[in-house]
Amino acid sequence: MKRRPRAARPQVHLQTAGRLVALRVRLTVLLLVLNVAGLAGMGAVALVVDSEQRSEVATAELRRVAGTAVALLSYDSGALRLDNLFTDPTAQGSTAVYVFEASRTDVNLVFAHPSGRLTMPTHALLDPARDVWRSGTQVSATATDASGHGVQLLAVPFAHGVTGAVAGTVVAIADPRPGQLAHQRLAVALVVGGAIFMTLAGAGGYLLARRGTRPAVEAVGQQEHFLADAAHELRTPLTVMRALSEAALKNPEQQSDALRQVLRSTERLTDSVEALLTRARVVAGLRALERQPFRLDQLAEEAVAEAVPAPHTVTVEVEPTVLYGDPALVRIAIQNLARNAVRHGRVGSEPARIHLVVTEATVKVEDSGTGVPDWALDARTRRFRTGATDGIGLGLAIAQWVAELHGGTLRLKSRPGGGTSAVLSLPDRPPVRPSRRWGR
Repeated sequence: MKRRPRAARPQVHLQTAGRLVALRVRLTVLLLVLNVAGLAGMGAVALVVDSEQRSEVATAELRRVAGTAVALLSYDSGALRLDNLFTDPTAQGSTAVYVFEASRTDVNLVFAHPSGRLTMPTHALLDPARDVWRSGTQVSATATDASGHGVQLLAVPFAHGVTGAVAGTVVAIADPRPGQLAHQRLAVALVVGGAIFMTLAGAGGYLLARRGTRPAVEAVGQQEHFLADAAHELRTPLTVMRALSEAALKNPEQQSDALRQVLRSTERLTDSVEALLTRARVVAGLRALERQPFRLDQLAEEAVAEAVPAPHTVTVEVEPTVLYGDPALVRIAIQNLARNAVRHGRVGSEPARIHLVVTEATVKVEDSGTGVPDWALDARTRRFRTGATDGIGLGLAIAQWVAELHGGTLRLKSRPGGGTSAVLSLPDRPPVRPSRRWGR
C-alpha cells in the first residue's frame, strides 16, 4: 500500500519580526477580503436596482406617449384626424410613434414619427398593430430594429369617436441604448471606485494592523530585552568567578584572595539578579510601581553606605527632600550609581572618594577617578557595555530605566577636575501620564 505524500507544512517564522509581519499580512488580507465581498455585493445590488428603475422609467414613458397620442386622435365626419399629432411635442419627441388605422381587413399606417436612430422593419410594427386591433388589448414587448438592436414596444388600441369600436392601434417604441450606456458608465464607475477604495483600504488596513500590533511588539521587545539583559548580566560575573577559581586551583597561595574576589562577584551577581527580577515583575505587571512619599536624602545616604565598602570613603551633602516614588527602585538606582563610582572612581590602587549630594529631588553621585568613556555619556550606547573587567554593564542602564519609570532623567558628565558626576533627577510629584519608555 503506497503512502500518500505528506503535504508541505507552511513555513513557520521563528523570529518575532517574521511572525509579526506574517500577522500583519494576514490581518490586511482578511480586511481586504471582507471589503471585496462587501463592495461586490453592494455593487451588484446597485446595478440590479439601477437596471430595474431604468426599465420602469422607460415603460412609464412609453405608456405616457402612447396614451397622449391616443388622446390627440379625433374624428370629424367619420374621418380620423391627425392634425394634433403633427403639432404636439409628445408625438414629436425621442419616442417613435406610429398610428395604424383599421380597414375592413387590415390595418394601414397613417402616421409615423420614427425616432432619429430607429429604423423598424415593417413586420415588427404590423404584427403587434394587427394583434391589438383584433384583440382590443394592449401589447408590451421587446422587438428588434433594422440594425439588430433591441427596443421596447408598446401597442395600444384606440376607439372610433362615434361607434366606440376599436378603430386602430398606436405603437410607441423607445430606444433603450441611452439608458444602457448610462448603466454601463455606472458599472465602470463602481469598478474603478471600488479598485481605488480597495487600494486605500489595503493601505489603511496594513497601517491599522501595524498600529494594532504595536503593543505586542513592545511587549515582545521588552521580554527579549529582559532575556538579553539577564544573560549578559549573569555571564560577566560567572566568567570572572570561573577565571578566579581556575587560577586558585593552579596556585594554592592565591586561594584566599581568589575566594574574596569570588565572594564580591557573588554579591554583585545577587544584587544584579534582584534588580533584574524587580524590573521583570514591574514590566510583566506582577509588581506595580508603588509610589509613596519618602525622604530621598535618608534613602540616598543608606543606599550609598550599603554600596560603598571600606576603605572607600563617602562625603555627604544633603538637604531634607521628600519625593513621591517607589523607594525600592530608587534605592536600586542609587546603589548602581554608587557602585559604578567605586569601580571607576579610583586612581590606581587608591580607594575611591565618593561625594553624594541630594537637593531638590536630585541625587548627584560624584567621584574623583579618571572619568567614564565617551560611550557611557550617551544613554543609547550605555547598555551592554562596561568599563571594568568585573563590572556590571547594566548598572547605569537599570538606573536610567528607574529614572524614566518615574518620569525623570539620568545624566552623566565629566567633572572639570577629573572624575564623573552622575545626576539622577526625579519629579517631586507623580507625572500626569506615565512615561512611554518605562518598560524598555
